[in-house]
Amino acid sequence: MMKSKGILAAVLLAAVSLSAAAQSGEHLGEMRGRNHKQKGHAYQGMDVWGDYIFSCQNQGIATIYRLTDCGFDTVSQFSLGSFNRSNHANVASFGAEKVAKSDPFPVVYVSHCHKRAIDDRKDLCFVERVAPDMQSSELVQTIFYDDVNHDFGYALQWVVDRKKGYLYGYGNTVNNSDPSNRHRIIKFRLPKLSEGKFVVLKPEDALENYTIEEMSDISFNPIGQGLDIRRGKLYMPTGFATSENPSILYVWDLRRKTMEVVDLTKATTGELEDIAVLGKGLLLLQSQDGLFRVKL
Repeated sequence: MMKSKGILAAVLLAAVSLSAAAQSGEHLGEMRGRNHKQKGHAYQGMDVWGDYIFSCQNQGIATIYRLTDCGFDTVSQFSLGSFNRSNHANVASFGAEKVAKSDPFPVVYVSHCHKRAIDDRKDLCFVERVAPDMQSSELVQTIFYDDVNHDFGYALQWVVDRKKGYLYGYGNTVNNSDPSNRHRIIKFRLPKLSEGKFVVLKPEDALENYTIEEMSDISFNPIGQGLDIRRGKLYMPTGFATSENPSILYVWDLRRKTMEVVDLTKATTGELEDIAVLGKGLLLLQSQDGLFRVKL
């Protein structure tokens, strides 16, 4: 999502109180993405299924890794079915359905999250099926939010609550550099694969539609990066590991509508991109510097 400029760390941290600090951060190593040091190939979305890590790069390049006792090994690398120069692949989120029993994972939801449209549509959610041999994927469904009310501004990110069967959208109402910007959450029933290859969601389909600022007294304007939902909480890592944009994890309680703010400045390095909750109090964070296992 859009990068704001000139936000001093002191201003950001004064706007919220840090309610928790990361206890430790373990750097598992650098990732091995395709041409990852070249412009336009930055790491973006990531999720975990069992021992496997599904990692995305800009444009829709996927690398699958397997977690080991001492780090992780590369399993495969391929272009997603949704590969496109305008696919930012900003968030990856495993769903609940498999196309076939032999599939290694349920389908994975990948956020388009780009200011440029694809086929005249923005803010798409691409649903990818990873092949049984983990050597390729195919686009099996595309979800589009018909934003006739202009709920979202710069870009929209998608994340699945697979335990409860919901699809959430999160994004700016304007952009990070606008003082009137707010952070909107919209909740839908997760469409079934049987509903077709192209699904349109409309404002009247929403089960919830609100801004965080409406529900909470928190004042913040982070740069939206990754998302994960576990146990009714939305995890939002932000920051570039700089004094101007420090690494902070926001945890929004979707039921109570309260925010917890976690300091990750000493537990991680590099621009944070996405997050997966491995277990209670244990997180995996993907940054431009590699993978970090963080204990809260």
